[in-house]
Amino acid sequence: MLNFKNIKFDYDPYPIGIARGAIAPDFYEELIDSYPADDIFVSKDYHGVKLSLSQVNNRAGYYAHLSKSAAWKRFYDYIKSEGFIAETMAMLKSHNIDLGLANSSAKERLIKRFKAFRKGSPQPHFPTLRSRFEFSSMPITGGSIRPHTDAPSKVVTMVIPLLREGEWNDEYGGGTSVVWPKDRTRSFNFTNGYMDFDEVECLRTYPFEPNQCMVFVKTYNSWHAVWPMTGNDPSILRRTLTINIESE
Repeated sequence: MLNFKNIKFDYDPYPIGIARGAIAPDFYEELIDSYPADDIFVSKDYHGVKLSLSQVNNRAGYYAHLSKSAAWKRFYDYIKSEGFIAETMAMLKSHNIDLGLANSSAKERLIKRFKAFRKGSPQPHFPTLRSRFEFSSMPITGGSIRPHTDAPSKVVTMVIPLLREGEWNDEYGGGTSVVWPKDRTRSFNFTNGYMDFDEVECLRTYPFEPNQCMVFVKTYNSWHAVWPMTGNDPSILRRTLTINIESE
């Protein structure tokens, strides 16, 4: 369901790519038409100005929406599949981003354990990867996400805007910015401490555009943010889907 054939990566200071036309147009319209209602989102203002709906934030409302939306249930099943994780890891590796992580099949695990047993070696450890997605909304009247690097459990993050062509005014802002601490001693941030906007400088910003998928890898220095937006109509929201692949 996600097409990464035309993805292009920047590698400095960490890998981040943009795939345009990421979802088939008809299905993308279905997802937009059935985006969750605003009143079931949960406020997450302590990291900026953001509303969230996920497995963690209003879990009941999240699954209720999936149960009544065939399009979103299809997408959920796809994101939760082992195939999605395997495809993502293979795509990254093809762009010289080898994380050394992949869910092994039951057969592969059995073979490796048997070989270790025959050699008298310790049994191998198989890291488990899981995937999930979150609906996010931010008002253009100051909506933002403070500079951070993501939680250590996150391996890969994808952000997909949910909007139609011509619906967004670039003057609002809303792009995802790669940022860097002004105090270089704080560059290492594997544990995901947050900073304020005046403590970082913006290296570049990826505009908020329809049907694109931004993909980036969690590193010790994967600093990013969404600068406070500057519109004056609180009814206009920056709607996105955030997909995470995480390690247990």
